[in-house]
Amino acid sequence: MRRLSRVRYIVLILAIVLMILSSFSVMQYSGNEIPRAAIDYLVFTAQINLSKIIFENTSENDPDDSDIIEIVQEPARIELTMPEVLPVNTTLVAEVTLFNAEPGVLSLLTWFLDDEIIHEQWIETDSNLGALSHEFEYNHKLPESAVIKAVLQHVTENEEIDYLVDERTILLENHDKTYWMELESERVLAMVSSTYQGDRTYEWALENDYTDFDKEVFVNMMEYESDTAFLVWVNRAYQRVNIFIGYAGNWKLDKTFIVATGGPFSMTRRGVTKIPSRSEQGWNFGHFIVKPVVRFFPGTGYAFHSRPIHPVTGEFTDDRIGFPVSAGCIRMACDDIWYIYHNIPDNTTVVIH
Repeated sequence: MRRLSRVRYIVLILAIVLMILSSFSVMQYSGNEIPRAAIDYLVFTAQINLSKIIFENTSENDPDDSDIIEIVQEPARIELTMPEVLPVNTTLVAEVTLFNAEPGVLSLLTWFLDDEIIHEQWIETDSNLGALSHEFEYNHKLPESAVIKAVLQHVTENEEIDYLVDERTILLENHDKTYWMELESERVLAMVSSTYQGDRTYEWALENDYTDFDKEVFVNMMEYESDTAFLVWVNRAYQRVNIFIGYAGNWKLDKTFIVATGGPFSMTRRGVTKIPSRSEQGWNFGHFIVKPVVRFFPGTGYAFHSRPIHPVTGEFTDDRIGFPVSAGCIRMACDDIWYIYHNIPDNTTVVIH
């Protein structure tokens, strides 16, 4: 028998009490018809109520027993299914399944790739909401992973808008960097120039340069070697000194500095050379000094050095940089030349191109 609700339990107790009173009344009022009739009526009513309570509480379907049986409805949700790892040159297929929601409701399903919308569709809710098919652009810039997110704009039974969300991270396999370098080598080698490309302003130098990837393609496809773990490429076209770390065939760009190479009538000599020596005191030309100095092309006057500084005031006598303007050396900002002085060792290969 199922448990009696609290109200019916009280009624049952009252019925039993009335039955006891009925027996007592028969003993006290024997022969007295008026009290006896009233008591009989009360007892009869109590018996009927008692029978009704017992019947209702033994029934399998009792709509009034909400305090006894409680059905909990789980909230609506979606579940995103897709592979954990995507092999190279493979189409991504992701599926969304809907749970605990009313079917046949018009809803908006939105797909995101790294928080950017890649697809939207209006659908009628069903257990299977469909699938996303996405082609990644495979190149050297492809990230190692991506986040796929599905958002269902869902209308609840209370006519309120609810957003059901699920997301997954997928690992993206790719070709190694050497593969892409070899694929891009013909384009890069044809593009790289030693001729100045700008308008002789520092602003142009700030906004224009080869990409980091193209720089690495160039020095690795040219198979430059160095006796140290560093390689320096002076690019006259975009007025840059590029510092690489690694070894032949595996150079990785570490730093890039805006510089000034030799002007139109004293262009910096092209070629491949090494750093033979350096000087912290630099060179004193009387009306200006440059320091420190890091030489290249041994036996010549070529060097990396600061912009000209007045020997007394310490102010620049010529602060121009970012376009060809020097007497042939590589003119650099103070912090940049001191970095080379302290970090790039002698015998490091220097490429001027």
